[in-house]
Amino acid sequence: MQSEIGILKTILLTVAAALIAGCTPAPQPKQTKACSLPVIKKTKYPLKHYLHRTDRPLAAGKSAFYPLPLPKDALAARLFLIDHAQKSLDVQYYIYETDTIGHLIAYHLYMAAQRGVKVRILLDDISTTGKDKAIATLAQHPNIELRLFNPNRLRKSFRNLALLLDVNRLGKRMHNKALIADHTAAIIGGRNIGDVYYASSDETLFLDYDVIAIGKLVPELEKAFALYWNSEVSVNANKVVDINDKNGFNDASCILAGSIEQFNRSIIAHEVYHNSILQKLQQGSLTFTVARQTDLFYDHPQKVLTDENDNTYHISAQVDEALIKVEKELIIISPYFIPSDKMLARFKHLRQKGVEITVITNSLASTDVFPVYGGYVESIKPLVAMGVHLYELKPSLLIRLKKQRGLKHVPSLSLHTKLIFADDSRMVIGSANIDPRSDKLNTELVVFITSKKLTLEEKALVKQILKPENFYELSYGPYPKSVYSNTQFYGPIWKTKEHGETKIYYGPPHSGFWKRIGADLTRLLPVKGYL
Repeated sequence: MQSEIGILKTILLTVAAALIAGCTPAPQPKQTKACSLPVIKKTKYPLKHYLHRTDRPLAAGKSAFYPLPLPKDALAARLFLIDHAQKSLDVQYYIYETDTIGHLIAYHLYMAAQRGVKVRILLDDISTTGKDKAIATLAQHPNIELRLFNPNRLRKSFRNLALLLDVNRLGKRMHNKALIADHTAAIIGGRNIGDVYYASSDETLFLDYDVIAIGKLVPELEKAFALYWNSEVSVNANKVVDINDKNGFNDASCILAGSIEQFNRSIIAHEVYHNSILQKLQQGSLTFTVARQTDLFYDHPQKVLTDENDNTYHISAQVDEALIKVEKELIIISPYFIPSDKMLARFKHLRQKGVEITVITNSLASTDVFPVYGGYVESIKPLVAMGVHLYELKPSLLIRLKKQRGLKHVPSLSLHTKLIFADDSRMVIGSANIDPRSDKLNTELVVFITSKKLTLEEKALVKQILKPENFYELSYGPYPKSVYSNTQFYGPIWKTKEHGETKIYYGPPHSGFWKRIGADLTRLLPVKGYL
């Protein structure tokens, strides 16, 4: 989630890619210490050999899926696809952090390139200041090609000024996320690359959701990737970056080796290397669920070059048309939730038809972008008034785990899942949030999966954790007069359970003074369309 106003969240997109480049075979000064990297054995079987088992025959024109709600499984699946690719890897991400997980995946991508796999990396370019040497180095690898989406042509001193002066273009970003291996399998969903997405951070864990896909959807995703890759908005890194030192980052192999060693000592490494999904992948016994129908929607990359109100290149109309068919129940999970007037009208229409609507989003305490909460809070009243069940995530869910297992520290939780359930038969996954930025500014990719089996299984998991101990349930009504003054005041009410007792809050719980001030100030500014 990004806002042009100050660029609310710093995105380090290319540092991990730089570390791959640092390991590129190149003339090394004699005094430079060389660090050896673990060798990944080349697989003798094609990727399809491991990904063929389905719950029923995978007919032509059908797709099959395996869900990845847990971070350990999502990371293991990515590493497996990268390590077993023999021909090609297409990597498209919005955020690529410079941290342990970023280094780990960088190492695996580098090893794939070293064994002859053609690696294409398409990264959004919004905050790569100081990373140009890394980009230039990476571009020299014969089997790795890097392109930057919607790049800022000013790379140094006046970069931020260029952003402010050209915010209508540079404020629009590529939010798509996909990893495609050997024309055979793909991983899509909400996760970027970084510690917070794979339980490798002590501070924050993003709750997220991906799926592995095989079948018809894979060539469709390749078509989408090719559209972005060949777009005029995607520029070869060599054409953007001007740097003479092409032998830089001689110590990058040591950085990678150190990160791999650090990861291998971590708890998550044991979970990744010994989890049942990885074992089933290696044995070829992972069972995919065949969907009755799959529909892929994605914005055209030209969206970032056109007026935000020009829907020619947008997917919003297609998605809205697909959701209008809901008959009984709609569940929306979105970390950044700012419904438009059109969506509120759609909700009202569905409620009048008797459709149960549940919305799950971040609380002010759990969100990583508090201005978005300021844009969302005004919709609480109309939502609960029409009977929408509204829940906000509590960031301290893992505190009980800390007490049970005697851990010294557990991360705070933040919701990052983008998931919709339409009745008992369809689910929607992808990169899009329910907010103005996803609708009008950023490019997005979503998949509608029509599968009663998969939908019921995944929806049951959501309902299993949707408890008062884990979430705040929202309503709207009168506050006790003693809360603020003797004047009757109405507003949002947060209800939850703490230590087995029902607890009521008349302000965003456990959110802190500065977060509240920031969210309140956002409500006063004309920035809702940019959130």
